Parts: sequence; C-alpha cells; structure tokens
Amino acid sequence: MNIVPSQLTLSGGDRLLSQLRTGAMDVAQGFMRYELWSSLAQDDLRQRYRRTVFGLAWLTLSYLVFILAKIFIFGALNPAPMAWFAAYVTVGFLVWQLLNSFIIDGCTSLINSETWVKGVQLPYSTYFYESISRDLIIFAYSAAVAAVVLVLTGHLPGWAALSVPPALLLIILNGFFLHMLLGIICLRYRDIVQIVQTAMRVLFFLTPLVWTADQVGSLAGFLVWNPFTYLIDIVRAPLIDYRIPYTSWAVCLGMTAGLGGVSFLVFSVFRNRLAFWY
Repeated sequence: MNIVPSQLTLSGGDRLLSQLRTGAMDVAQGFMRYELWSSLAQDDLRQRYRRTVFGLAWLTLSYLVFILAKIFIFGALNPAPMAWFAAYVTVGFLVWQLLNSFIIDGCTSLINSETWVKGVQLPYSTYFYESISRDLIIFAYSAAVAAVVLVLTGHLPGWAALSVPPALLLIILNGFFLHMLLGIICLRYRDIVQIVQTAMRVLFFLTPLVWTADQVGSLAGFLVWNPFTYLIDIVRAPLIDYRIPYTSWAVCLGMTAGLGGVSFLVFSVFRNRLAFWY
C-alpha cells in the first residue's frame, strides 16, 4: 500500500509506467482471489435477509412488485400494445437496476471496506470484484422475473438475442471501470457519494424506462446525450424488437474504451495513496 522507495528515483515517464504495471497486477491478483470476493458477496446478501421468511427470494419478489406497478400505471398512459410495453419496461428496468447498482455501490466500494483495508493486505480490486459480484447475484434473481415476463408477452428469443450475452459482458466491464473510478473519487471526496445518488434519481426519469421516445416529442433529441440510453438499448432491442442496434453498440464501445482508459489511469496513479484517505 505504500509507495515503493525505488519509484521516487524514477523519471516521470518511468514512474507512470511502473504505476500502470502495479495497477494491472492489482487487477489481476484481485481477480485470482475469486473464492474470497464471491464468498464475501454471498455472505453479505445472506446477512441482509437473515431471519426473514423468504430470504433471498425477496430480491425476486421486490422486483416483480415494482415492475407490475410500473407496467399498469404507465402502461395506461402509453399508446403501445400492453404486451410490448410490459417487456419494454421489464428489460429496461432490469438493465437500469444493474447500472444503478454498479454506480451507487461503486461509490462506496472502498469506503465500506475500511476495516479490511486497515486489517488485511489485499489488492484493492478485490473490493471492486466483491461489490460487482453482489450486484450480479441480485441481477440474476431479477433476470428470472424478466425471463418469465418475456415468455408471457410472447417475446421468445430470436437470432438477435445472441448479442445479449456480449452486451451484458460489456456492461459488467463498464461496471468494473465505474467502481475503479468512483470508488477512488468518493473515498477522497465523500460528498460526491451524495451528489451521485441524487443525480441517479434524476436520471431515472430522463432515461427511456417507463416512457418511449415518441411520447416526449422534441425532447427525444436529448436522449443522444444520455449514455444509459445506449447501454439499455444493446440489451433491450434484441429481446423485444429482434434487432441489433449497431449505432448503440458503437457508442457503447467508444464509452467503454474512454472510461476504461481514464479509470485505469486514475487507479494506477492514486492507488498508493488510498490507505491514507480513510
């Protein structure tokens, strides 16, 4: 966790290369501890629902109730067929829930790991993997509901659905980058956590989840500036419209490359200072 003394004598470029190598080693070594971070994620969820009747099934039940409420309330206001709108809302909110979890949990991933950081010497990326693993478990419970809704509404998988697994992998990769970037920023500046949480509440209403672009008229032009629109589209369009949104894919790949470069650079440069920010 401390700066290696030999790095102090390196030139700026050599020092940066050394930091990048150390950051890459942290990411790789953290991933190799998959038994640890996966067990921690599962144990955390079990503790949340300990002594409840349904246990982890509450993850599925809460998602189901929320989706049904959104479908019936906003479905009455949308001119689209109810079956299509139900699938539209279900898949859209499923992806939004995952992205929202990545961002909110990413902000607190290092803050909530203070005891571990101070007591055990582990790669910092271990705490990112743990948080992402926990979010993916919750996603899996919700995805079971989404699969049932798709079948009941007649949206059986077509050839375009083959692009969904790569799309989810891309979203998970973005989630890791978000943890890496937001975890460090929020550890240093704690007020950013509150700002991000507030911003996500607002963005929920500015993202096409319970409304469609044709309902907002000229305001639909602002959707091009919302990155969540593209990330949701690469999963939702193949499942409910049976098409691969190539434009959204191009935008998402560009965002991933940019976010990944910035996140890894920030993580590598400031990694040695993290322990002093608690």
